[in-house]
Amino acid sequence: MKRVCDGCDLAATQRGMGNNCPFCRTHRPSDNPSKLAMIQKRVNKGDAEAIALLGDWYYHGSLGLNRNVPRAIELWTRAAELGSVKAHYELGLTYYCGDGAEEDKPRGIHHW
Repeated sequence: MKRVCDGCDLAATQRGMGNNCPFCRTHRPSDNPSKLAMIQKRVNKGDAEAIALLGDWYYHGSLGLNRNVPRAIELWTRAAELGSVKAHYELGLTYYCGDGAEEDKPRGIHHW
């Protein structure tokens, strides 16, 4: 899985490429349908961080998506299986606090 370190992201911003993707250098979309399409491409390729981000969007109902906690949990679970630490954190928080899912403290702690 590709990752961009914070230093590389900072260097791109300092060079005036702050509104471009650090991977492919394409312009970041400004409208919601384009953002969803861009993330969906990465999700289809199995990018754990993109899957976790899409889970966040479903959880919060962002970008015009309806809030759908079960779908968010499904996406976070998939991302966690692919190695996303952020997805493990979100699953832990959701299960531990019971926000949108049945409270299950041991399961929540397992993800932390």
